[in-house]
Amino acid sequence: MKNSKQIRQEFIKFFEDRGHRFVRSAPVVPNDDPTLLFSNSGMAQFKEVFLGTGVREYNRAANSQKCIRASGKHNDLEDVGHDNYHHTFFEMLGNWSFGDYFKKDAIGWAWELMTNVWRLPKDKLWATVFKGGEGVEADEEAENLWRTITDINPQQVLRFDKADNFWEMGEVGPCGPCSELHIDLGEGTCPLSEEHTCSVNLEGCWRFVELWNLVFIQYQRFPDGHLEPLEAQHVDTGLGLERICRVLQGVDSNYSTDLFTPILSCISEVTGQKDTTGDVGVAFRVIADHLRSLSFAIADGAFPSNEGRGYVLRRMLRRATRYGRLLKMHEPFIYKLVPVLVEVMGDAFPEIKKQQKHVQNVIQAEETSFGLTLDRGLEIFEKMILNPETKKAKILSGDDAFKLYDTYGFPVDLTRLLCEERGFVTDENAFDKLMEKQRNRAREAGKFDLSLDEWTE
Repeated sequence: MKNSKQIRQEFIKFFEDRGHRFVRSAPVVPNDDPTLLFSNSGMAQFKEVFLGTGVREYNRAANSQKCIRASGKHNDLEDVGHDNYHHTFFEMLGNWSFGDYFKKDAIGWAWELMTNVWRLPKDKLWATVFKGGEGVEADEEAENLWRTITDINPQQVLRFDKADNFWEMGEVGPCGPCSELHIDLGEGTCPLSEEHTCSVNLEGCWRFVELWNLVFIQYQRFPDGHLEPLEAQHVDTGLGLERICRVLQGVDSNYSTDLFTPILSCISEVTGQKDTTGDVGVAFRVIADHLRSLSFAIADGAFPSNEGRGYVLRRMLRRATRYGRLLKMHEPFIYKLVPVLVEVMGDAFPEIKKQQKHVQNVIQAEETSFGLTLDRGLEIFEKMILNPETKKAKILSGDDAFKLYDTYGFPVDLTRLLCEERGFVTDENAFDKLMEKQRNRAREAGKFDLSLDEWTE
């Protein structure tokens, strides 16, 4: 079985052998872009090339980019732990062409790597292309290439609309159709009810998993909405390392790959918890995921605080700490997990190895500080549910849930869990409205431009 280091290196070597320059990951904390909270795609460090404001000494690149998605449109924070594939931190393998090769090579190489090098079963692979719409023609070129230069089943090349198969930087600027490769994991892998029919791009369906997104940047969108062809056409692709490791290692969860199992084993050892089913399993996955985001962000210069990216990190650490209480951990412990993360990822990203002690010190200090706040929050929660109206209705109000979230760092899923343990429910509709008001205030403040969160995987 291939380990994650082999898979990462095989991807990089495959494209190096085809004339690509290996470019190290940019910091997950953008040094030259104060409007972007975190690097959230492989494209982030190359955006000036696509915008036409910069050039590189090479026209083909490949790398594995550290990414965090815990804010803005692509915000996976509250989903982490509840399924087998959501993460706030992930690696994005990618290859790029800056005005060099285009669709034929991008599609051909993607198929070659997947089927010849990694030996994925061809009958399990599905491709998607842009079907056209809103004044943009269908991507018949990509569709024909899938059918002619690969031996994919022609019935497994599907057309989808703009939401799934068209990439845009924003309301204006470079854009273009994209083509995705999905894999069918087989019957019995989807948790949805038997009444539904599993299919590609179906929300909530785990049977069909998107592996690789090939973006063909060929248009420029102008303020009036019309498109014109770009003089130089570009390729940007993204392949999630966690997902391809899951497939190649033959396991049923991203968290069962060797990117996570050493961390999960360390959590078990530190906490003494051996049964990782149910809520305990959720806690393990949350802590493992958030450890990765926190460690890489801190190593790259971020620091937990009450604003901006620091606030996102503080929320993550508090969420992980609160889940630690479910594991009976009342003292700082997350910092003790950093060395095993360094063992797993330090070779690919030496900065995490170099900054290990600093990362541990920051996490330990934050854990210690929040422990006092958390204890106070739990006291407040107990008082809230003893309120006569709350006790009678068995409903924790949205205001109370939001106060726990905003003041004491309780994510709503943990408040929900506390309520369920006592036979209560949370008024999540009211909570969501308060959250939306907070998001609107943040947008109006305009400190960070979250539109870049819409950049492709």
